[in-house]
Amino acid sequence: MSYSVLQLKADVESVLHGTTLNQVTNIDGLILRAARKLILDLDPQEMKRISLMTNPIYNSVYDYALPVDVKGQRIIDLRPQVNRAPDDVFKQSYSQDFDATKILDDENSFNVNFNSGIKTIRINAPFIKEGALLNECDDITANGTWTAGGTASNLRMDNVNFASGSGCINFDLAAGGVGSIGWLENSTMTPIDLTEYLGQGALFNYIKFPAASNLTSVTLRWGTDSSNYWTSTQTVTQQNTVFQNGWNLIDNNWLGASKVGSPDETAVKYLRVSFTYDGTAQTAVGIDNIVARLGSMFELVYYSKYLFSTAAGAWQETVTDDSNLINLDSESFNLFFDLVVLYALQQQQGINATRSDLQYFQKQYDDNLLRYKMLYKSEVSLPKSVYYKLPKPNYGRYVGRRNWY
Repeated sequence: MSYSVLQLKADVESVLHGTTLNQVTNIDGLILRAARKLILDLDPQEMKRISLMTNPIYNSVYDYALPVDVKGQRIIDLRPQVNRAPDDVFKQSYSQDFDATKILDDENSFNVNFNSGIKTIRINAPFIKEGALLNECDDITANGTWTAGGTASNLRMDNVNFASGSGCINFDLAAGGVGSIGWLENSTMTPIDLTEYLGQGALFNYIKFPAASNLTSVTLRWGTDSSNYWTSTQTVTQQNTVFQNGWNLIDNNWLGASKVGSPDETAVKYLRVSFTYDGTAQTAVGIDNIVARLGSMFELVYYSKYLFSTAAGAWQETVTDDSNLINLDSESFNLFFDLVVLYALQQQQGINATRSDLQYFQKQYDDNLLRYKMLYKSEVSLPKSVYYKLPKPNYGRYVGRRNWY
């Protein structure tokens, strides 16, 4: 049965000994307060949701956007959308363990990450196909020769502050007007065959920018030469967040790229990374590690924090109208009803409220909560911590072996 907010209000009014809801201050706010309490106390089965991840999941790309209604860290499952294998099981890790072991780990894992009020998910999927490296950017002349153009100059290496490998390429951007553009270009690389990635992969590159508020966009060109290439311009990071000071990972979906001339995907040997900015001079701008990758589409199964929905079926966190529906079935709705009555009674000063009703509905709620948790166990994947890792002598890394607790 679908219960509406209007039905809930009528049920609550019927147990208030003649008191109408007109005498209850901010009834919608009271209902919202009860909703927050309910989803803090348990994971209602009706609030499970399955959402297709916005972007494909890639090997060695760790940060992704989350659905906005994910309840805290209450994720049940992360799984390929189709053709799931028995070993396609992802375990939740704590932040430090995930970050410290993600490069060396051979187990699927994820971590719900909070940063300045923004919640994202970090995913390590080592068994997804590795990418094709176009240029490591570890040296100016190691794979072709990089040159600077536009407002860019003073090309040099940085072996201290880099994103991947053993270094990155640094340069400066001169002062100019709004819309200034500086770039690095390499037209003499060893050709690489990207046929497998044509129209379905993505090209990733790291960029370093000292003052991100001055950066407008980053453009990547890849192809045969300066007259035949694909081009993609990005104004946000791979996580779909604004550029930040320092390193940012940029993804360029090949399917959405523009084609100029007649580039040959079997022999990609030309790259250009361009920066459009507001004209403020920048020192030590950097690029690093340009890689083509194939991703895999994943689904996220989670408990939602949106207890209400519109009559049209759009889930929402707050009550906006009496016609809003409550995303609960009979048993969990009774728990919610008990909470709303409890909070309504707290506003009442009568003898019935203070001597008997409060105790009655509190006991009802406590007993039914215990019974519900026994009948419907939460399916959330709880974070686990690394107990130990052993060195692997054959190549100096780590064995993918864990004890969990």
